[in-house]
Amino acid sequence: HPFESGLGWTVAMQPQARRFMGREALEAIQRQAAARKLVGLLLEDRGVLRRHQAVIAAGVGEGEITSGGFSPTLERSIAFARVPAGTGEHVEVEVRGRALRARVVKPPFVRHGKPLLTLSQPGDSQP
Repeated sequence: HPFESGLGWTVAMQPQARRFMGREALEAIQRQAAARKLVGLLLEDRGVLRRHQAVIAAGVGEGEITSGGFSPTLERSIAFARVPAGTGEHVEVEVRGRALRARVVKPPFVRHGKPLLTLSQPGDSQP
């Protein structure tokens, strides 16, 4: 739904008198805390992130990559993933039977050809 994906601003819920198909369902969802959120991932190990790969947020639960690939600008694999709302700054992604470390970031990754993220070298260990 749009609130979970960070797209709630695209739904005109005001004025209250405005009726549309699905309004009641969206109002019910809006009254609850979101169980999941859409985040950006930056792979810190070597590998390529692809859709449907499992994302493991320690102590919180699992999510899934919705889209991913290699960024020539960042020289790193990036992805969008739907993860549990309480996910922290780091997760693991299952890539070909291995758990690879990824950093949770706020999109966009690049603007006007310039990286918007601080990059470490792939494989660098971080706390």
